[in-house]
Amino acid sequence: MYLFHVFGIVAITSALNTQFGSGSCQSHLTVKRSCPPEWQFWEDECYHVTPLRHNWDDAKSACQAMGGRMAAPHSLEEMEFMADLAQKEHGVNTAWIACNDKGVEGIWECNGQEGSESFLEWANGQPDNSNNQDCAAIATAFNNRMDDDQCWSSHEAICVRQATGTHPSTQPRQYCLSTDTDGRILNSTCLLDHGIREFITEGMAACGSACVKETGCLSFNIKKTEDGKKVCQLNNSTRSEDKDKFQKTGYFCIYSEVCIG
Repeated sequence: MYLFHVFGIVAITSALNTQFGSGSCQSHLTVKRSCPPEWQFWEDECYHVTPLRHNWDDAKSACQAMGGRMAAPHSLEEMEFMADLAQKEHGVNTAWIACNDKGVEGIWECNGQEGSESFLEWANGQPDNSNNQDCAAIATAFNNRMDDDQCWSSHEAICVRQATGTHPSTQPRQYCLSTDTDGRILNSTCLLDHGIREFITEGMAACGSACVKETGCLSFNIKKTEDGKKVCQLNNSTRSEDKDKFQKTGYFCIYSEVCIG
């Protein structure tokens, strides 16, 4: 797996498609957020519960198939919203969330919270690791707090995706590119296995614009074919949400995230 230390940020606009500027991504546009049908809006994101029960790993895949990712709460308020959504809207009493200690027993990691201490609001007496319980759920029986469970158990899962936004077309769009510690753009490292769709593109601005318009798009890769054509691949996740899939490719590939807000 490709290891990296710190990422710098480079901003480019649609008016400077072939030139890279320095500095951070800055935008002060008023963005109107919305969610797809059946998804519930909360704090600039959209939430939904999988219609079927799955084991923990399959539940992650089910969320991705719906255009999102398995959710992990960042606060008590978000956890309570997720619990209410599962119970009141879907009648679900136990729902998977994206936290586990499968790597090292007792070290709980939550997707999307890399680089900071994971938010963990356990029920009293939990986690107890009874019979090797390595995956986390929110459960009514535990006062809507976290409980550890065996990863092969079957539950619905709470999914989250970025709310779609629109902003004035007269404003230039900006994009963030990953760089190494010396500020050089990483041109052979991309997010793998999260593609929504891909197509031939004219360049960075066109690919970024497509990501903004695509429901569930959180990032994109630009690859080159053997005959020099550029391929835009829209992704339903980001490098921070699935760091294991942000990998060196061995071919030309640039990863980018749309900067909004």
